Amino acid sequence: MSFTLFRRFPVELRHRIYTAHFSTLTQTYPAIRPPPILLASRQLHDEALPSYWRTNHFAFTGTKHLVDFLTSIPDSTLRSLRHVSVCAYPFPVYPVDAQGGYITYLFDRVLSLFPGLQLSRLWVGDPYAVSGEPWGHDMAYAMVDMLSRGDAWRELVYVVEYDRFMKSCPLTSIDLATNARTVEWSPRDPQPSTWDAMIKARDGVDSGAGVEMCRLFDGGKRRVPLTTEFETVQRLEEGFVTMPDDGQIEITVRRGRNADVVEKGVTDCEKTEGLCALFKEIGWKGIQAKGLYLDGEDDPTAHL
Repeated sequence: MSFTLFRRFPVELRHRIYTAHFSTLTQTYPAIRPPPILLASRQLHDEALPSYWRTNHFAFTGTKHLVDFLTSIPDSTLRSLRHVSVCAYPFPVYPVDAQGGYITYLFDRVLSLFPGLQLSRLWVGDPYAVSGEPWGHDMAYAMVDMLSRGDAWRELVYVVEYDRFMKSCPLTSIDLATNARTVEWSPRDPQPSTWDAMIKARDGVDSGAGVEMCRLFDGGKRRVPLTTEFETVQRLEEGFVTMPDDGQIEITVRRGRNADVVEKGVTDCEKTEGLCALFKEIGWKGIQAKGLYLDGEDDPTAHL
């Protein structure tokens, strides 16, 4: 195919065409390959490549695949990415000496490995709430809360299969010395008002920051807003829990207009600092070669 006539277009028009074209594409790892237009000529490759990284949608079926990809590209490319979707499985890794057992890092901690990441939109599929175990529902709620405090994205979209994660759940702990069992209930705040107040306090009431919750129907084509405590928490406490075919729950968190949406790679968690140090010391390939990573993506609650 000849691009002779295309190259006669003004460069500004060509860039608009690149953006329009790449914005319609979704590539799922590991099948992430340069689109044909990038292979047409060196000129088109050099012109279109920045638009490709900024506007193409990169999809990952699990956290491991995302880490595989982000560790394989230059820092300059990582800083160019804008649209990512991922199913946020936990990330279990042994310390370098493999003494004392592995540590399960949740997805928000994994983002700390990639300073400079500045996504326009991060879409996160929840791996926890499909489980019937209380741990799964508790972690779905916690993941939204923790990710909402991050810096790597301007818009976060978190999708859960059904609304059981909004219901307070019992968590049982066992004293190994006495075999005594203790049951505690994991609390839930009214939502989306609590998360909405948090993000507005962070970025400013008039900044455009906010949180919305919707129930999705017909494959996401129809959205029904959930705006009050009654629609989310109270109705669940009364014993009503929907099933998956009653519509997924979508939580959208938007940062303010002037928010600094760049992952800093800074954490106040000692264990996460240890993970970052391990990646710097031996790298992701070294971690896998030493058997320090446990692939638990077939059971997202196995390592909790």
